[in-house]
Amino acid sequence: MTNQEIADLLRSVAAAYSMKGLNRFQIIAYEGAADGIEHATSDVTDLWKHEGKEGLKQIPGIGEGIAVHLDELFRTGQVAHFEDVLKDYPEGLFSLLKVPGVGPKTALKLVELGVDDLRGLKNAIQDRSIEGKVTDKLLMKLREGLEEYQKRSDRMLLPMAEELADIIVGYLTKAPFIRKADPLGSLRRKVSTIGDIDIAVASDDIKKVKAHLLDLPILGKILEEGETTLTLVLKNGIRVDIMVQPLTSYGALIQHFTGSKHHNIKLRSYANKRGFSLSEHGIKEIKSKTLLPVEDEGKIYELLGMQVPPPEIREDTGEIEAAIDQKLPVLVALGDIKGDVHTHTTWSDGHNSVSEMAEKAKNLGYKYMAITDHSYPNLDFSKRIKQIEQYNDSENGIRVIIGLEVNITASCGLQVSDRVLSEHEFILASIHSSFRQDKETITKRLVYALEHPLVNGIAHPTGRILLERSGYEADWEKVFEACLKYDKFLEINSFPDRMDLPDILVREAVGKGVKLVVNTDSHHLEHMTLMKYGVGVARRGWTTKKSILNALDLPEFVKEAHVRLRK
Repeated sequence: MTNQEIADLLRSVAAAYSMKGLNRFQIIAYEGAADGIEHATSDVTDLWKHEGKEGLKQIPGIGEGIAVHLDELFRTGQVAHFEDVLKDYPEGLFSLLKVPGVGPKTALKLVELGVDDLRGLKNAIQDRSIEGKVTDKLLMKLREGLEEYQKRSDRMLLPMAEELADIIVGYLTKAPFIRKADPLGSLRRKVSTIGDIDIAVASDDIKKVKAHLLDLPILGKILEEGETTLTLVLKNGIRVDIMVQPLTSYGALIQHFTGSKHHNIKLRSYANKRGFSLSEHGIKEIKSKTLLPVEDEGKIYELLGMQVPPPEIREDTGEIEAAIDQKLPVLVALGDIKGDVHTHTTWSDGHNSVSEMAEKAKNLGYKYMAITDHSYPNLDFSKRIKQIEQYNDSENGIRVIIGLEVNITASCGLQVSDRVLSEHEFILASIHSSFRQDKETITKRLVYALEHPLVNGIAHPTGRILLERSGYEADWEKVFEACLKYDKFLEINSFPDRMDLPDILVREAVGKGVKLVVNTDSHHLEHMTLMKYGVGVARRGWTTKKSILNALDLPEFVKEAHVRLRK
């Protein structure tokens, strides 16, 4: 079974649990395991073959119980418990859950109407056979969801591409005849989703490079071979293009294949005006026709009298002009972040305790963090607050801010009372439902939350789930105005399938002076290392650390974010 097939099976079990009304923590566990497997860079079946059941628990989200079931799956081809859970539902029902906006209850209703798979849903919408049997609102939701599902591409999330590239680069650079290797293109620019992986290699002998790659553990096959290029297909089906050049022209190679098409066109035009021509082979003086050696890409920009634009902003959005004028900003870096202020624990849908999350934050070098469990109405808020206070009383290495992530309701309210909110030091507000409301209503919901005196800022502001769900529409000018009027912040969420606020909106927000925070939205200890992806989004949005509140020390963060510390 492929990783995707295993992840789909676990999601089907989670959906069946939900329809049966079973323990929500079991549902969360199966969904978390599915996410972990879907984003794993290793083939899960291979991992089990080499390391058995214990090896499976290396994957975030897989605990002892699910590892036992997967062990049974790989040994016997089936899981008795899964078959028992799934037997009451037609197989096609679970394929309907792949459509954005279709949950277990909606899928079950469709099956009752005779729609039992994706093709059936498409036909039912086209021939209007379910009109009158479902509400107009649901019909529109199904139509939009199916259109969105059909538009999905074969792209992958940035962290998965990065991990695969790291494996390949690490393997390549072990060979003595390979001087350097680096990722290129959208991966080097830290774009949120990636198609194929491109890698540059500095070597004088492509035949040796090819022979070395034949033993790459994750290699499926070498698909094509050119004079200076190799095309690989990995075991998971992902394509990798390898470009090989001598070290003397390596800088030109990585410069040429890092920037976007428009960046390169404008840079070549400027180079021509300065008497140079650019290519992946080097920089040539037009008058003398001399090809200059370029081992380091910085030399190209130096010869053109420019600063070196960071890879993340090589998109032809003003970086060339700024580099010519020596006015490139110093972008925020991972080391600038002093605290993570959006995390979850076992008090809501997290996998680790308060103390475990806090210790992880401390080990990452943070001076403070906020634990912002979801505002489930049945949560024992007082007991949770007391537990965090006890941790703070016993630990001097880090300050845990008592936070809450409160849902902004469809009717422009907040999920819990002001009394509950006021008991906390820090409130993130976010939209978790009714994503398909019109632009005006979504904007009202966001602005209402920003107006609320106890809300500090908005988490994952567009609500997008990369490769699954587009963000909702909002009037971002009005949202930015509300941020400035009420002195509130917007979050850049680092979680791989969110990367939200998107970089385009980040740049607009920064340009207007809106405050930002970069958080991980961690639900597991391993998630706390994802901060670099949010920082990458911030950098793509031309953000300096002065715009990032959690790049401040605790006293300044408390002041600027309006945290209501108790002591």
